[in-house]
Amino acid sequence: MPQMIAESVSLATAPAVKSGRIRIKIIDAGQGSSGNYPASTIEAAVKDKVFAKGLHMYADHPGVTENFDRPERTIKDLAAVLETDAEWVPEESAAYAEAKVFPHWREVISEMAEDIGVSIRASAEVEDGKGGRTITKLIHAESVDFVTKAGRGGRIAEVLESARAVEATANDTREWLQAAIKNGRDGYSYVRDFDDTNVWYASWADDTERLYQQGYTLNGNTATLTGDPVEVRVETSYVPITPAAEAAKDSAPNPAAVTENQEEATMATIDDKELADLRESASRASTAEAEITTATDRATRAEAGLTEANDAAAAAVVEAAFTAAGLSAPKTAARLSKGYPLKENGVLDAEALATDVAESIAELQVANGAGTVRGLGDTVTESKTITDDDVVNAL
Repeated sequence: MPQMIAESVSLATAPAVKSGRIRIKIIDAGQGSSGNYPASTIEAAVKDKVFAKGLHMYADHPGVTENFDRPERTIKDLAAVLETDAEWVPEESAAYAEAKVFPHWREVISEMAEDIGVSIRASAEVEDGKGGRTITKLIHAESVDFVTKAGRGGRIAEVLESARAVEATANDTREWLQAAIKNGRDGYSYVRDFDDTNVWYASWADDTERLYQQGYTLNGNTATLTGDPVEVRVETSYVPITPAAEAAKDSAPNPAAVTENQEEATMATIDDKELADLRESASRASTAEAEITTATDRATRAEAGLTEANDAAAAAVVEAAFTAAGLSAPKTAARLSKGYPLKENGVLDAEALATDVAESIAELQVANGAGTVRGLGDTVTESKTITDDDVVNAL
């Protein structure tokens, strides 16, 4: 039955994490705190994408109570995420990957790099032999976390500066600019538009919306505002398409009868405030839609993570109880591991499960003869006919 393991690895000295991109050695072959890791086990884990792009990296492993109270972890401790699937490096018998450290953790990770380690948290198949415990298969990685104590062979290998980063998409650039504007101004602000050198954004102060233009630079996935913001206004005009106007475009110069005022009459303009209101409404609608999509995705991932954590915890409770009782009943154990009770918040009710398991074990022990006197020979049943005389004599 798969077991949860946590394997710590050290961090090497690294320069400041400026770009937010780092290369880490996740784990290599050898003896770890949870057992011996053969090179074949780690290579197979890389092939099976156990350490895949998107895997979270948290500050510290969760405590025992946190595994039950908050199995999905907390966003406050989310420090980084793997940017690539792990790759196998045969000459080191190790698994490497690139990761993105979130802005509010970069300085912390950089300062502590020499004194902390990295630790995998995963489910695995293990074998206990004369030489000790061997990790035969890594099944599912919960996270790769930053921890205080170094152990099995991994580290931050290098920091990848912006020149190594992949080309940003327009959505990426918008997110980075939004973060820069939020950090640089008080109140609510949002990006309206941008090009390669300038960003235009709206900002509220004293219940008044103002529009600004400001320069910016990109360094990796970090945008930095440059120069002073300049207040601007939007001017937009719309020209209606009419047969007469199109014919006039293709004809000779305007006849003398067409005056300048008549030409101007074909132009239509929209009030700046009305345009601003329309764009603001469109922007808020897009932002709300994106937030809903993000929240839905997080809820789906959280629900899946909670189910996995409940399954693992239930399996551990059942296995411990059956082992302590010296019983082997795979079907009953499997039923109990899947049909476990839950609390109102969806977390495994470990106490109720332990009661169910104890009752099932007691029933199995009775079925196997527990409490029945054995080994005293055969039971002999003697038949005898009792007469009336026997009854009188007995009285």
